[in-house]
Amino acid sequence: MEQIEEAVRCALDPGSAPDIKSQATQYCEQVKGSSDGWRVCLDLFTAVPERGPEVRLFALQTIEAMIADAGIRGDVGDAPAKLGTVRKVLLEFVSTQYAGDRYRTEPGFIKNTLAHTITMLALASYLTHWPTFLQDMVTLTGISDGKGSFDEQSSRSVTINDINPALVDFFNRVLGSLDDELVSRIVPRSAEETARNTEIKDAMRVADVNIIAHAWYAILVHLSDSRPDLTEGVLRLMGAYVSWIDINLVVNQSFMRILFGLLQIPALRCAACRCLVDIVGKGMRPMEKLYLLQFLGIVDAMKQLEISNTEFANEVGKLANVTGIELKAIWMDKGAVASDAGAAAETMLEQLLPLLLSFLSHKSPEVTSSVFPVVNDLLAVYKKMQRDGVALNANQQEFLTKLLPVLVDKLQYSDDYTWPLPTDAAFGDNDGSLDEDDDEAMFNELRHNLRVFIDAIGQIAPELYNSVILATAKGIFEQCNQHGVSFDRAFDEGDKGRGQLGWIRAELGIYLTQAYGELLSSSKGLRFGAPKHGHSGTGNQASDAISAGPSAESLKNLLSMMIQSNVISSSHPSIAPMYFENVVRFGGYFEVQREAVAPVLTAFLGSTGVHHPYNTVRPRIWYFLHRFVKQLPGSVLAPFSSDFISAVASLLKVNADAAVLGGTSGVASSYGLFDSQLFLFEACGMMLAPIELDDSTRMALLQHLLGPLFSGAQRLMNSKSAEQILQDAQGLLQIHHYLTAIGSVVKGFPDVRVDSKTTSASAPQQLSPSTVQVFLKAADMCVTILGALRANQLIREASRFTLSRMLGVLGAEALPYLSQLANSLVSSCAVEELVDLLGLLGQVVFKFKPRVAPTASELLLPVISKVYGFLDQVAQNGATGTDEAVLLQELQKAYLSWIVAIFNSDLDCIFLAPQNVHHLITIFRPIAAQLATDPSNPQCQRLAFSALTKAIQAWLVDPQGWNTLATLSSATVAAINNKATSLNESRRPLLRQAAAAALGLSPDSESSKDAYSQFRDFVMSTVLSACFETPTRPGFSLADAQMLLVVSEISSLLQMILLAGMPEIVFGTDPSIVMLMRAPQLPFPPIGGDLNENPCVFYVSKVLRDLGCSEHVVFDFVQALASLDQKQFKKYFVAFLSRSSSEPSLE
Repeated sequence: MEQIEEAVRCALDPGSAPDIKSQATQYCEQVKGSSDGWRVCLDLFTAVPERGPEVRLFALQTIEAMIADAGIRGDVGDAPAKLGTVRKVLLEFVSTQYAGDRYRTEPGFIKNTLAHTITMLALASYLTHWPTFLQDMVTLTGISDGKGSFDEQSSRSVTINDINPALVDFFNRVLGSLDDELVSRIVPRSAEETARNTEIKDAMRVADVNIIAHAWYAILVHLSDSRPDLTEGVLRLMGAYVSWIDINLVVNQSFMRILFGLLQIPALRCAACRCLVDIVGKGMRPMEKLYLLQFLGIVDAMKQLEISNTEFANEVGKLANVTGIELKAIWMDKGAVASDAGAAAETMLEQLLPLLLSFLSHKSPEVTSSVFPVVNDLLAVYKKMQRDGVALNANQQEFLTKLLPVLVDKLQYSDDYTWPLPTDAAFGDNDGSLDEDDDEAMFNELRHNLRVFIDAIGQIAPELYNSVILATAKGIFEQCNQHGVSFDRAFDEGDKGRGQLGWIRAELGIYLTQAYGELLSSSKGLRFGAPKHGHSGTGNQASDAISAGPSAESLKNLLSMMIQSNVISSSHPSIAPMYFENVVRFGGYFEVQREAVAPVLTAFLGSTGVHHPYNTVRPRIWYFLHRFVKQLPGSVLAPFSSDFISAVASLLKVNADAAVLGGTSGVASSYGLFDSQLFLFEACGMMLAPIELDDSTRMALLQHLLGPLFSGAQRLMNSKSAEQILQDAQGLLQIHHYLTAIGSVVKGFPDVRVDSKTTSASAPQQLSPSTVQVFLKAADMCVTILGALRANQLIREASRFTLSRMLGVLGAEALPYLSQLANSLVSSCAVEELVDLLGLLGQVVFKFKPRVAPTASELLLPVISKVYGFLDQVAQNGATGTDEAVLLQELQKAYLSWIVAIFNSDLDCIFLAPQNVHHLITIFRPIAAQLATDPSNPQCQRLAFSALTKAIQAWLVDPQGWNTLATLSSATVAAINNKATSLNESRRPLLRQAAAAALGLSPDSESSKDAYSQFRDFVMSTVLSACFETPTRPGFSLADAQMLLVVSEISSLLQMILLAGMPEIVFGTDPSIVMLMRAPQLPFPPIGGDLNENPCVFYVSKVLRDLGCSEHVVFDFVQALASLDQKQFKKYFVAFLSRSSSEPSLE
């Protein structure tokens, strides 16, 4: 034993040498696994004098390991004898050692572990060798084996002197452990253990549970005064066991007399209440549950309780909640209860309603929340009654009438809620967010639940909702209008509703306005009508709008009152964010109330708006200002432009903080306060954009706005060499911020209107020439900085953002900068930057078709080379981790999306430009041979086949460019086949033709014809094979929805190949297919005419034969390809592939 003690101490001693600790741990595991280790540990645990607690704990763990090895029924090998020995020794130890003073000094974890060990021992042997387990445990306590009824006579057979409190405590621990192992849902169990536990519970119900109940009764009678801790333990056990024992054992006159008496004892009333919650919540049939509730008289009992503190109120609230839920279930279960029983349940439930209101109005949020479930259930029932056309009775209507004001009142912040004080810290000292601590999160959760109930009442009783919400908000705003609002005082200056308004009710008024509008939006839709003739809607007209329910007119009047009340004059941090959120959320209001724009903008630009004293509130208001300005037309904004720029100018100072940079990339996911400043810069751009603004004023304001940004960037660039700047993180971040701020200002201007259907060289001009010159100057500076500092990712990021905005606003005039941007980025960019660049290029080609053709043609090869450079590098070295693998998949997807965007933008001609045409097959071979056949990325597969389909359509089906590549229909194909008669030379050039003309290309030139021929050979040799190879690759599953989309693209591609048939190729190589094939009527007739003269049929047939298909299967496939429409052929192709995967060869 000494060796085991030493090993345990060494294993647990943090100061032990690693090798000694390892040896000690190994030895301990050997003891646990040995055949007689349990016996040594049994002696070790019970030894006198006692060993150290860690050694005794190990001893119990070893004994439990032996019990586990004995099997769930304790019948493996000589297990019964072993278990019998352990039972005898441990019971003797408990009865002799724990009966005295030793129990008080025994560590709690040893008591709990011993109780668990005895429990595991009992579970393994109760059904076979220890049926007296519970009798033995009760006997240890000094309580006789009680049976029969519970009454004072039965309790007199035991006196307080007979009961050993220490052993009662241990008895409670054993019963708690037994419940955990038998029924707790937290403990995982095997099916065999579950079956055994069910047998044990059935056996216990026969007699032993009655013994436990008598023991509980004796403890409650004799120890409730002297040992409330033991009594509380018994009450907890009663609540746990009542879920699976006969409820009559504890719900009887004797037990309930004691239990309700304990509700009057301060130390035990919470535990007694929790016990009642478990009793009332026990699963029972509806009629039985009704009898139980009537027997308990639970509603009357709760009404008589004196609830003096929050903890007890919370427990009684839970009891009222579960009682209400059970009564509601009985009431609504029409099929299981008689009508009179349902009426009785409804009556009891209505008697409970005043109690629910009292708990809801309690000042503690925990108490209020305790009855939320039953309130939610009741409102759900009322809503169903309303839908079914059943009117609420008087009691139910009265309940709603009292409930709604209580709920509205609980929406307020509590008077002891603590807000942080304003700080004088610099902008950069915070991240621009309002941190939400635990108290705020809890309050928001409470308010959310209250809103759910309030909105439900709005649907059940719209008139009541309208009257209460509007009257409350109206009263608050009227009081604010008359007496003003306080910053630091929570409550009103006088009585509620009198004197200067406190911030709590001020915030409530704003919140109710928001709630009213949101309910209106979700239920009826929100559309503000034009103001009525002779009435502006800006007066205090809220009461005039109360009607059958929420209405836009009522909300309009409420918003007018909110604005006119000047509630925003309070600088309390709870006021401004919600006030400005309201004016943004209900922006339609300003479409009919233009006169309200001025006071709101004034508030935005004032000391409680963008200059709010709270640093954490300010950035949120900047965002709302951006949203507000964005909603208003230029004609409304123009008069305020000068004042706006002047008011925010002091907030636009750019101060970079290099501390935000992290990682090795040198960029950050967030730039702190600067991210919020960008909303201000963009808002300034929107204020300067209106055409109604005088151009000289605009230029002066632009100079005021952009001048510091231009000069700041130029000053940094001139102060050092490019190499020195690249080593200065602070300087690089500052330049990044300058460029991004400029881009944000430009972003505020509307995008140029480009008519994608016209081939004119220029788009309608939206900017004044002077504005264009300013932006071109900014673009020049941007590309100059990018050229010098392109080695830094921060600069590349800022330049890409700014120049992309220039492209949107300046249109074709900014296209010359696109090639400079792309070339600079391609030369130095990382994978993630290339993904972003490809997305930008895709947007540009789509927007500026066909004018962008020369620029796109110039960029094609450099961008593709960069893409394949990254892909080849990974193919050679492998991905270094999951993140890189995901990023490369994104690159593949972005690349293919860009290729598809080029075709959809009718710019297929750029592949045929002189500098690109010689690389045509080199570009498309990896798409067909690698990206299209890789089943690990089905999204890229689908895009790859889509790109190949577009290319075939462009160069083999419609090389003259008479039709767009974005869509293909039967009408389109008919037009292709009949172009000689349906089209004439006088028709104006289409987009594809205009793009080709911009590059000086002709589809009839020798260069183009040679490219078509090479591509045709590539399609027949590589693309066609990929169509059938891809679905046979390992990992390709037709059960995968994404891969079914791939199959759909392949079927479209095969039909496009058929349309690309070329009559000049003769079928002499394989005449058999000509003899077998009849010429069905094709919905999409191929260019080549007769199906038997279509060489594509030959190539498809050859590929199928190479796959082992018989002549019959080949004939059937080709006929389906030619005769079925796209949807039908897709279904056929899926079935064909399914048969191919299940048969080695198709005969």
